[in-house]
Amino acid sequence: MTKETKKSKWEKRSTYIILGWLLILAAIACDVGITVPRYEFVTDKVSEDMRIVLLTDFHSSSYGANQQVLLDVVDKQQPDFILLAGDIMEEKRPHENSIELLSQLAEKYPCYYTTGNHEEWSGEVDNIKKIVDECGVEILEGEYVDFAEIRICGVENSLYGEQYANCVNAAGEKFTVLMSHRPDHVDLYSGNNFDLVVCGHAHGGQVRIPFLLNGLYAPNQGVFPDYAGGHYTLADGTTEMVVSRGLCKNIVPRVFNQPEVVVIDIAAENE
Repeated sequence: MTKETKKSKWEKRSTYIILGWLLILAAIACDVGITVPRYEFVTDKVSEDMRIVLLTDFHSSSYGANQQVLLDVVDKQQPDFILLAGDIMEEKRPHENSIELLSQLAEKYPCYYTTGNHEEWSGEVDNIKKIVDECGVEILEGEYVDFAEIRICGVENSLYGEQYANCVNAAGEKFTVLMSHRPDHVDLYSGNNFDLVVCGHAHGGQVRIPFLLNGLYAPNQGVFPDYAGGHYTLADGTTEMVVSRGLCKNIVPRVFNQPEVVVIDIAAENE
């Protein structure tokens, strides 16, 4: 065998090895398996620990037959209640997957919902709310509910007038959670006695690179968004915000950006 033949075989083998590693990297980067980030907030406003599961930006996606893959992940977290912070349904996909998910969640847990931009863009937001209500999920449109020692406020995607004022007026007495779809309104959320704000909308910035890029692009924030997904302390120093990367499986691939079920523990401060 000539040296040239040996070199040719090695070059082919090297090409296959490189292609193989690239395929492995692509599979890892575009993995849509569910991850479960956890956040804990300690407060003297509660006497017993509570666990919240936050779900956002489902966009009528599919997680196995009867949504069982997603439901199994939620069940393992043993939440006290579930917050659904918008874009659970949308204008481009049938609602059956969302109905399947909501109806099964509501059979097991108290569930609270507010709209996102895609429900509003659908042109049938009133019908969507009717469907959500029929699934047994409580809709918050500027109202609040008290779950044990936690006050849950909800404001719809684009309605930051009277609805938001009602939420502000309700904040402060108890540990208060504001459920709002959009994380880009941090100036609005800060300084109004909310202990915690929970949002979605940013889809994790769609493309993330570990240790380098926390999000390439998010709606209403543009490139390199500040609030793509994770935990943030707002400017007042006391309001915490958790942004979910969401659960959407859409045409645009999620890169190093797995869908997520967010767990938030509200822990009683030990005296």
